Amino acid sequence: MIKWVKNITVIASSALILSGCSIFSSEEDVVKMAELPEFQATYKPVIAWSTSIGSGVDKYYSQLQPAVDEKAVYVAARDGEVKALSVKKGNKLWSIDLGDHKSNTANRSARLSGGIGLGIDTLYIGTENAQVFALDAEKGDIKWLSNVSGEVIAQPVYDNGFVIIHTSRGELTALDSKTGEEVWTLANAQPKLTLRGSATPSISQGGVIYGRADGYVSAALLESGRPLWQIPVARPYGATELDRLADADMKPIVVNGTVYALAYNGNLVAIDLLKGELLWTKKYAGYNDISVSGRDIFLTDYRGYVFAINRNDGEQRWVNKELAYRNVTGVTVANDFIVVGDAEGYLHWIDRESGQFVAQQDLDSDGLYIEPIATSTHLYLQTRSGDLIAIEKPILNVE
Repeated sequence: MIKWVKNITVIASSALILSGCSIFSSEEDVVKMAELPEFQATYKPVIAWSTSIGSGVDKYYSQLQPAVDEKAVYVAARDGEVKALSVKKGNKLWSIDLGDHKSNTANRSARLSGGIGLGIDTLYIGTENAQVFALDAEKGDIKWLSNVSGEVIAQPVYDNGFVIIHTSRGELTALDSKTGEEVWTLANAQPKLTLRGSATPSISQGGVIYGRADGYVSAALLESGRPLWQIPVARPYGATELDRLADADMKPIVVNGTVYALAYNGNLVAIDLLKGELLWTKKYAGYNDISVSGRDIFLTDYRGYVFAINRNDGEQRWVNKELAYRNVTGVTVANDFIVVGDAEGYLHWIDRESGQFVAQQDLDSDGLYIEPIATSTHLYLQTRSGDLIAIEKPILNVE
């Protein structure tokens, strides 16, 4: 059985506990994965290079994602292998296996899961073993190792000498970026039942903005952890704990002083960052990260529908329903297009103005679990089986 979907997935208006199994456990199941869309391609994506980065994430739930700077692409596999690759050709610059570290002697593996956070000449990587590693970005040497209160499933985020960690216990912790010592911790109440995952925080204007498992989006001071405001994106309701799932399980996006956030079984909202006031709210439900570009918010909901929404007022511009229940990733913007991956390993290219498909790539038979990282020239996609694929970014149409 497949272990990599969210542990709890809503099907229509009801919910199903997965406990690590696929929602598509038999041909007679409650929902049916949409057939692969058929269309006349109008764009041909170009793969610049690809390389293996180890065993990947296997069939486990993971938020591991590459990090990129002008020097290298940094990637990690769940079992502990971390590599730096050249941006142009994917040549290995250095590698280290954190599974060999003495701290993991009693663990099944390094269980890297929290993505790669990029600081000043330093990489920060979280683990399901409740650890955070800091690695030298140039050589791969371990600078420090810090133990935290719970699994680090979300990506660590660096800013102004702090590394912000959001643990599976709902605690927000600031570590000193040079030493790994705890500076402050902000505890939050956790519901009895939550989705498998934690929201990666965002940092803007001296504040840390993050989604919580109880359906709130909150802000705290970066320097001290003092709470600033909290706004419900979803309010738990229903007769059972399952009905009351309300995780705000995605990374909030901050653009020009406005916070955009989405909750599972909840809403899409826009919040004034400084005032902590709700600007507008619309009924959408999902757990993947959203993207904001120009006037638009792009998101995928729990059914696999893809939406374009005006970020100024929350009005829907278009919806594409052809990827229903294909266990899609979040959305990455690629100039005139957006891309979305799915559980069968296809990367779908969609025109951002019309919502129509323009291209399709079959990239990994084991499936895609997270959206690509975009730079000015390339998309970098980490696949479930452990490949890193660099795809040329299409030229922006300026007409």
